[in-house]
Amino acid sequence: MPMYYFHLRDNEPILDPDGTDLIDVEAARGHAEGVARELMFKTDGILGEAWSMWSMHVEDADGLELFSFEMSQVPHGNGR
Repeated sequence: MPMYYFHLRDNEPILDPDGTDLIDVEAARGHAEGVARELMFKTDGILGEAWSMWSMHVEDADGLELFSFEMSQVPHGNGR
């Protein structure tokens, strides 16, 4: 299975060093949205910045960015 990396970006990135094995890009998109919902459900932000200032960037194992979205675009909830 391909490996996908889920990075958060504001002024400074928070990189995902481990990645996640998923079947395809659509599974990675669903995973990214679920992670974003869970993060926003648990906290109001990270590193002193509101989630509205952050974006999620998903890359493949070669470092190619496949898609990204603003955290504020993801509907709130726990994703479960």
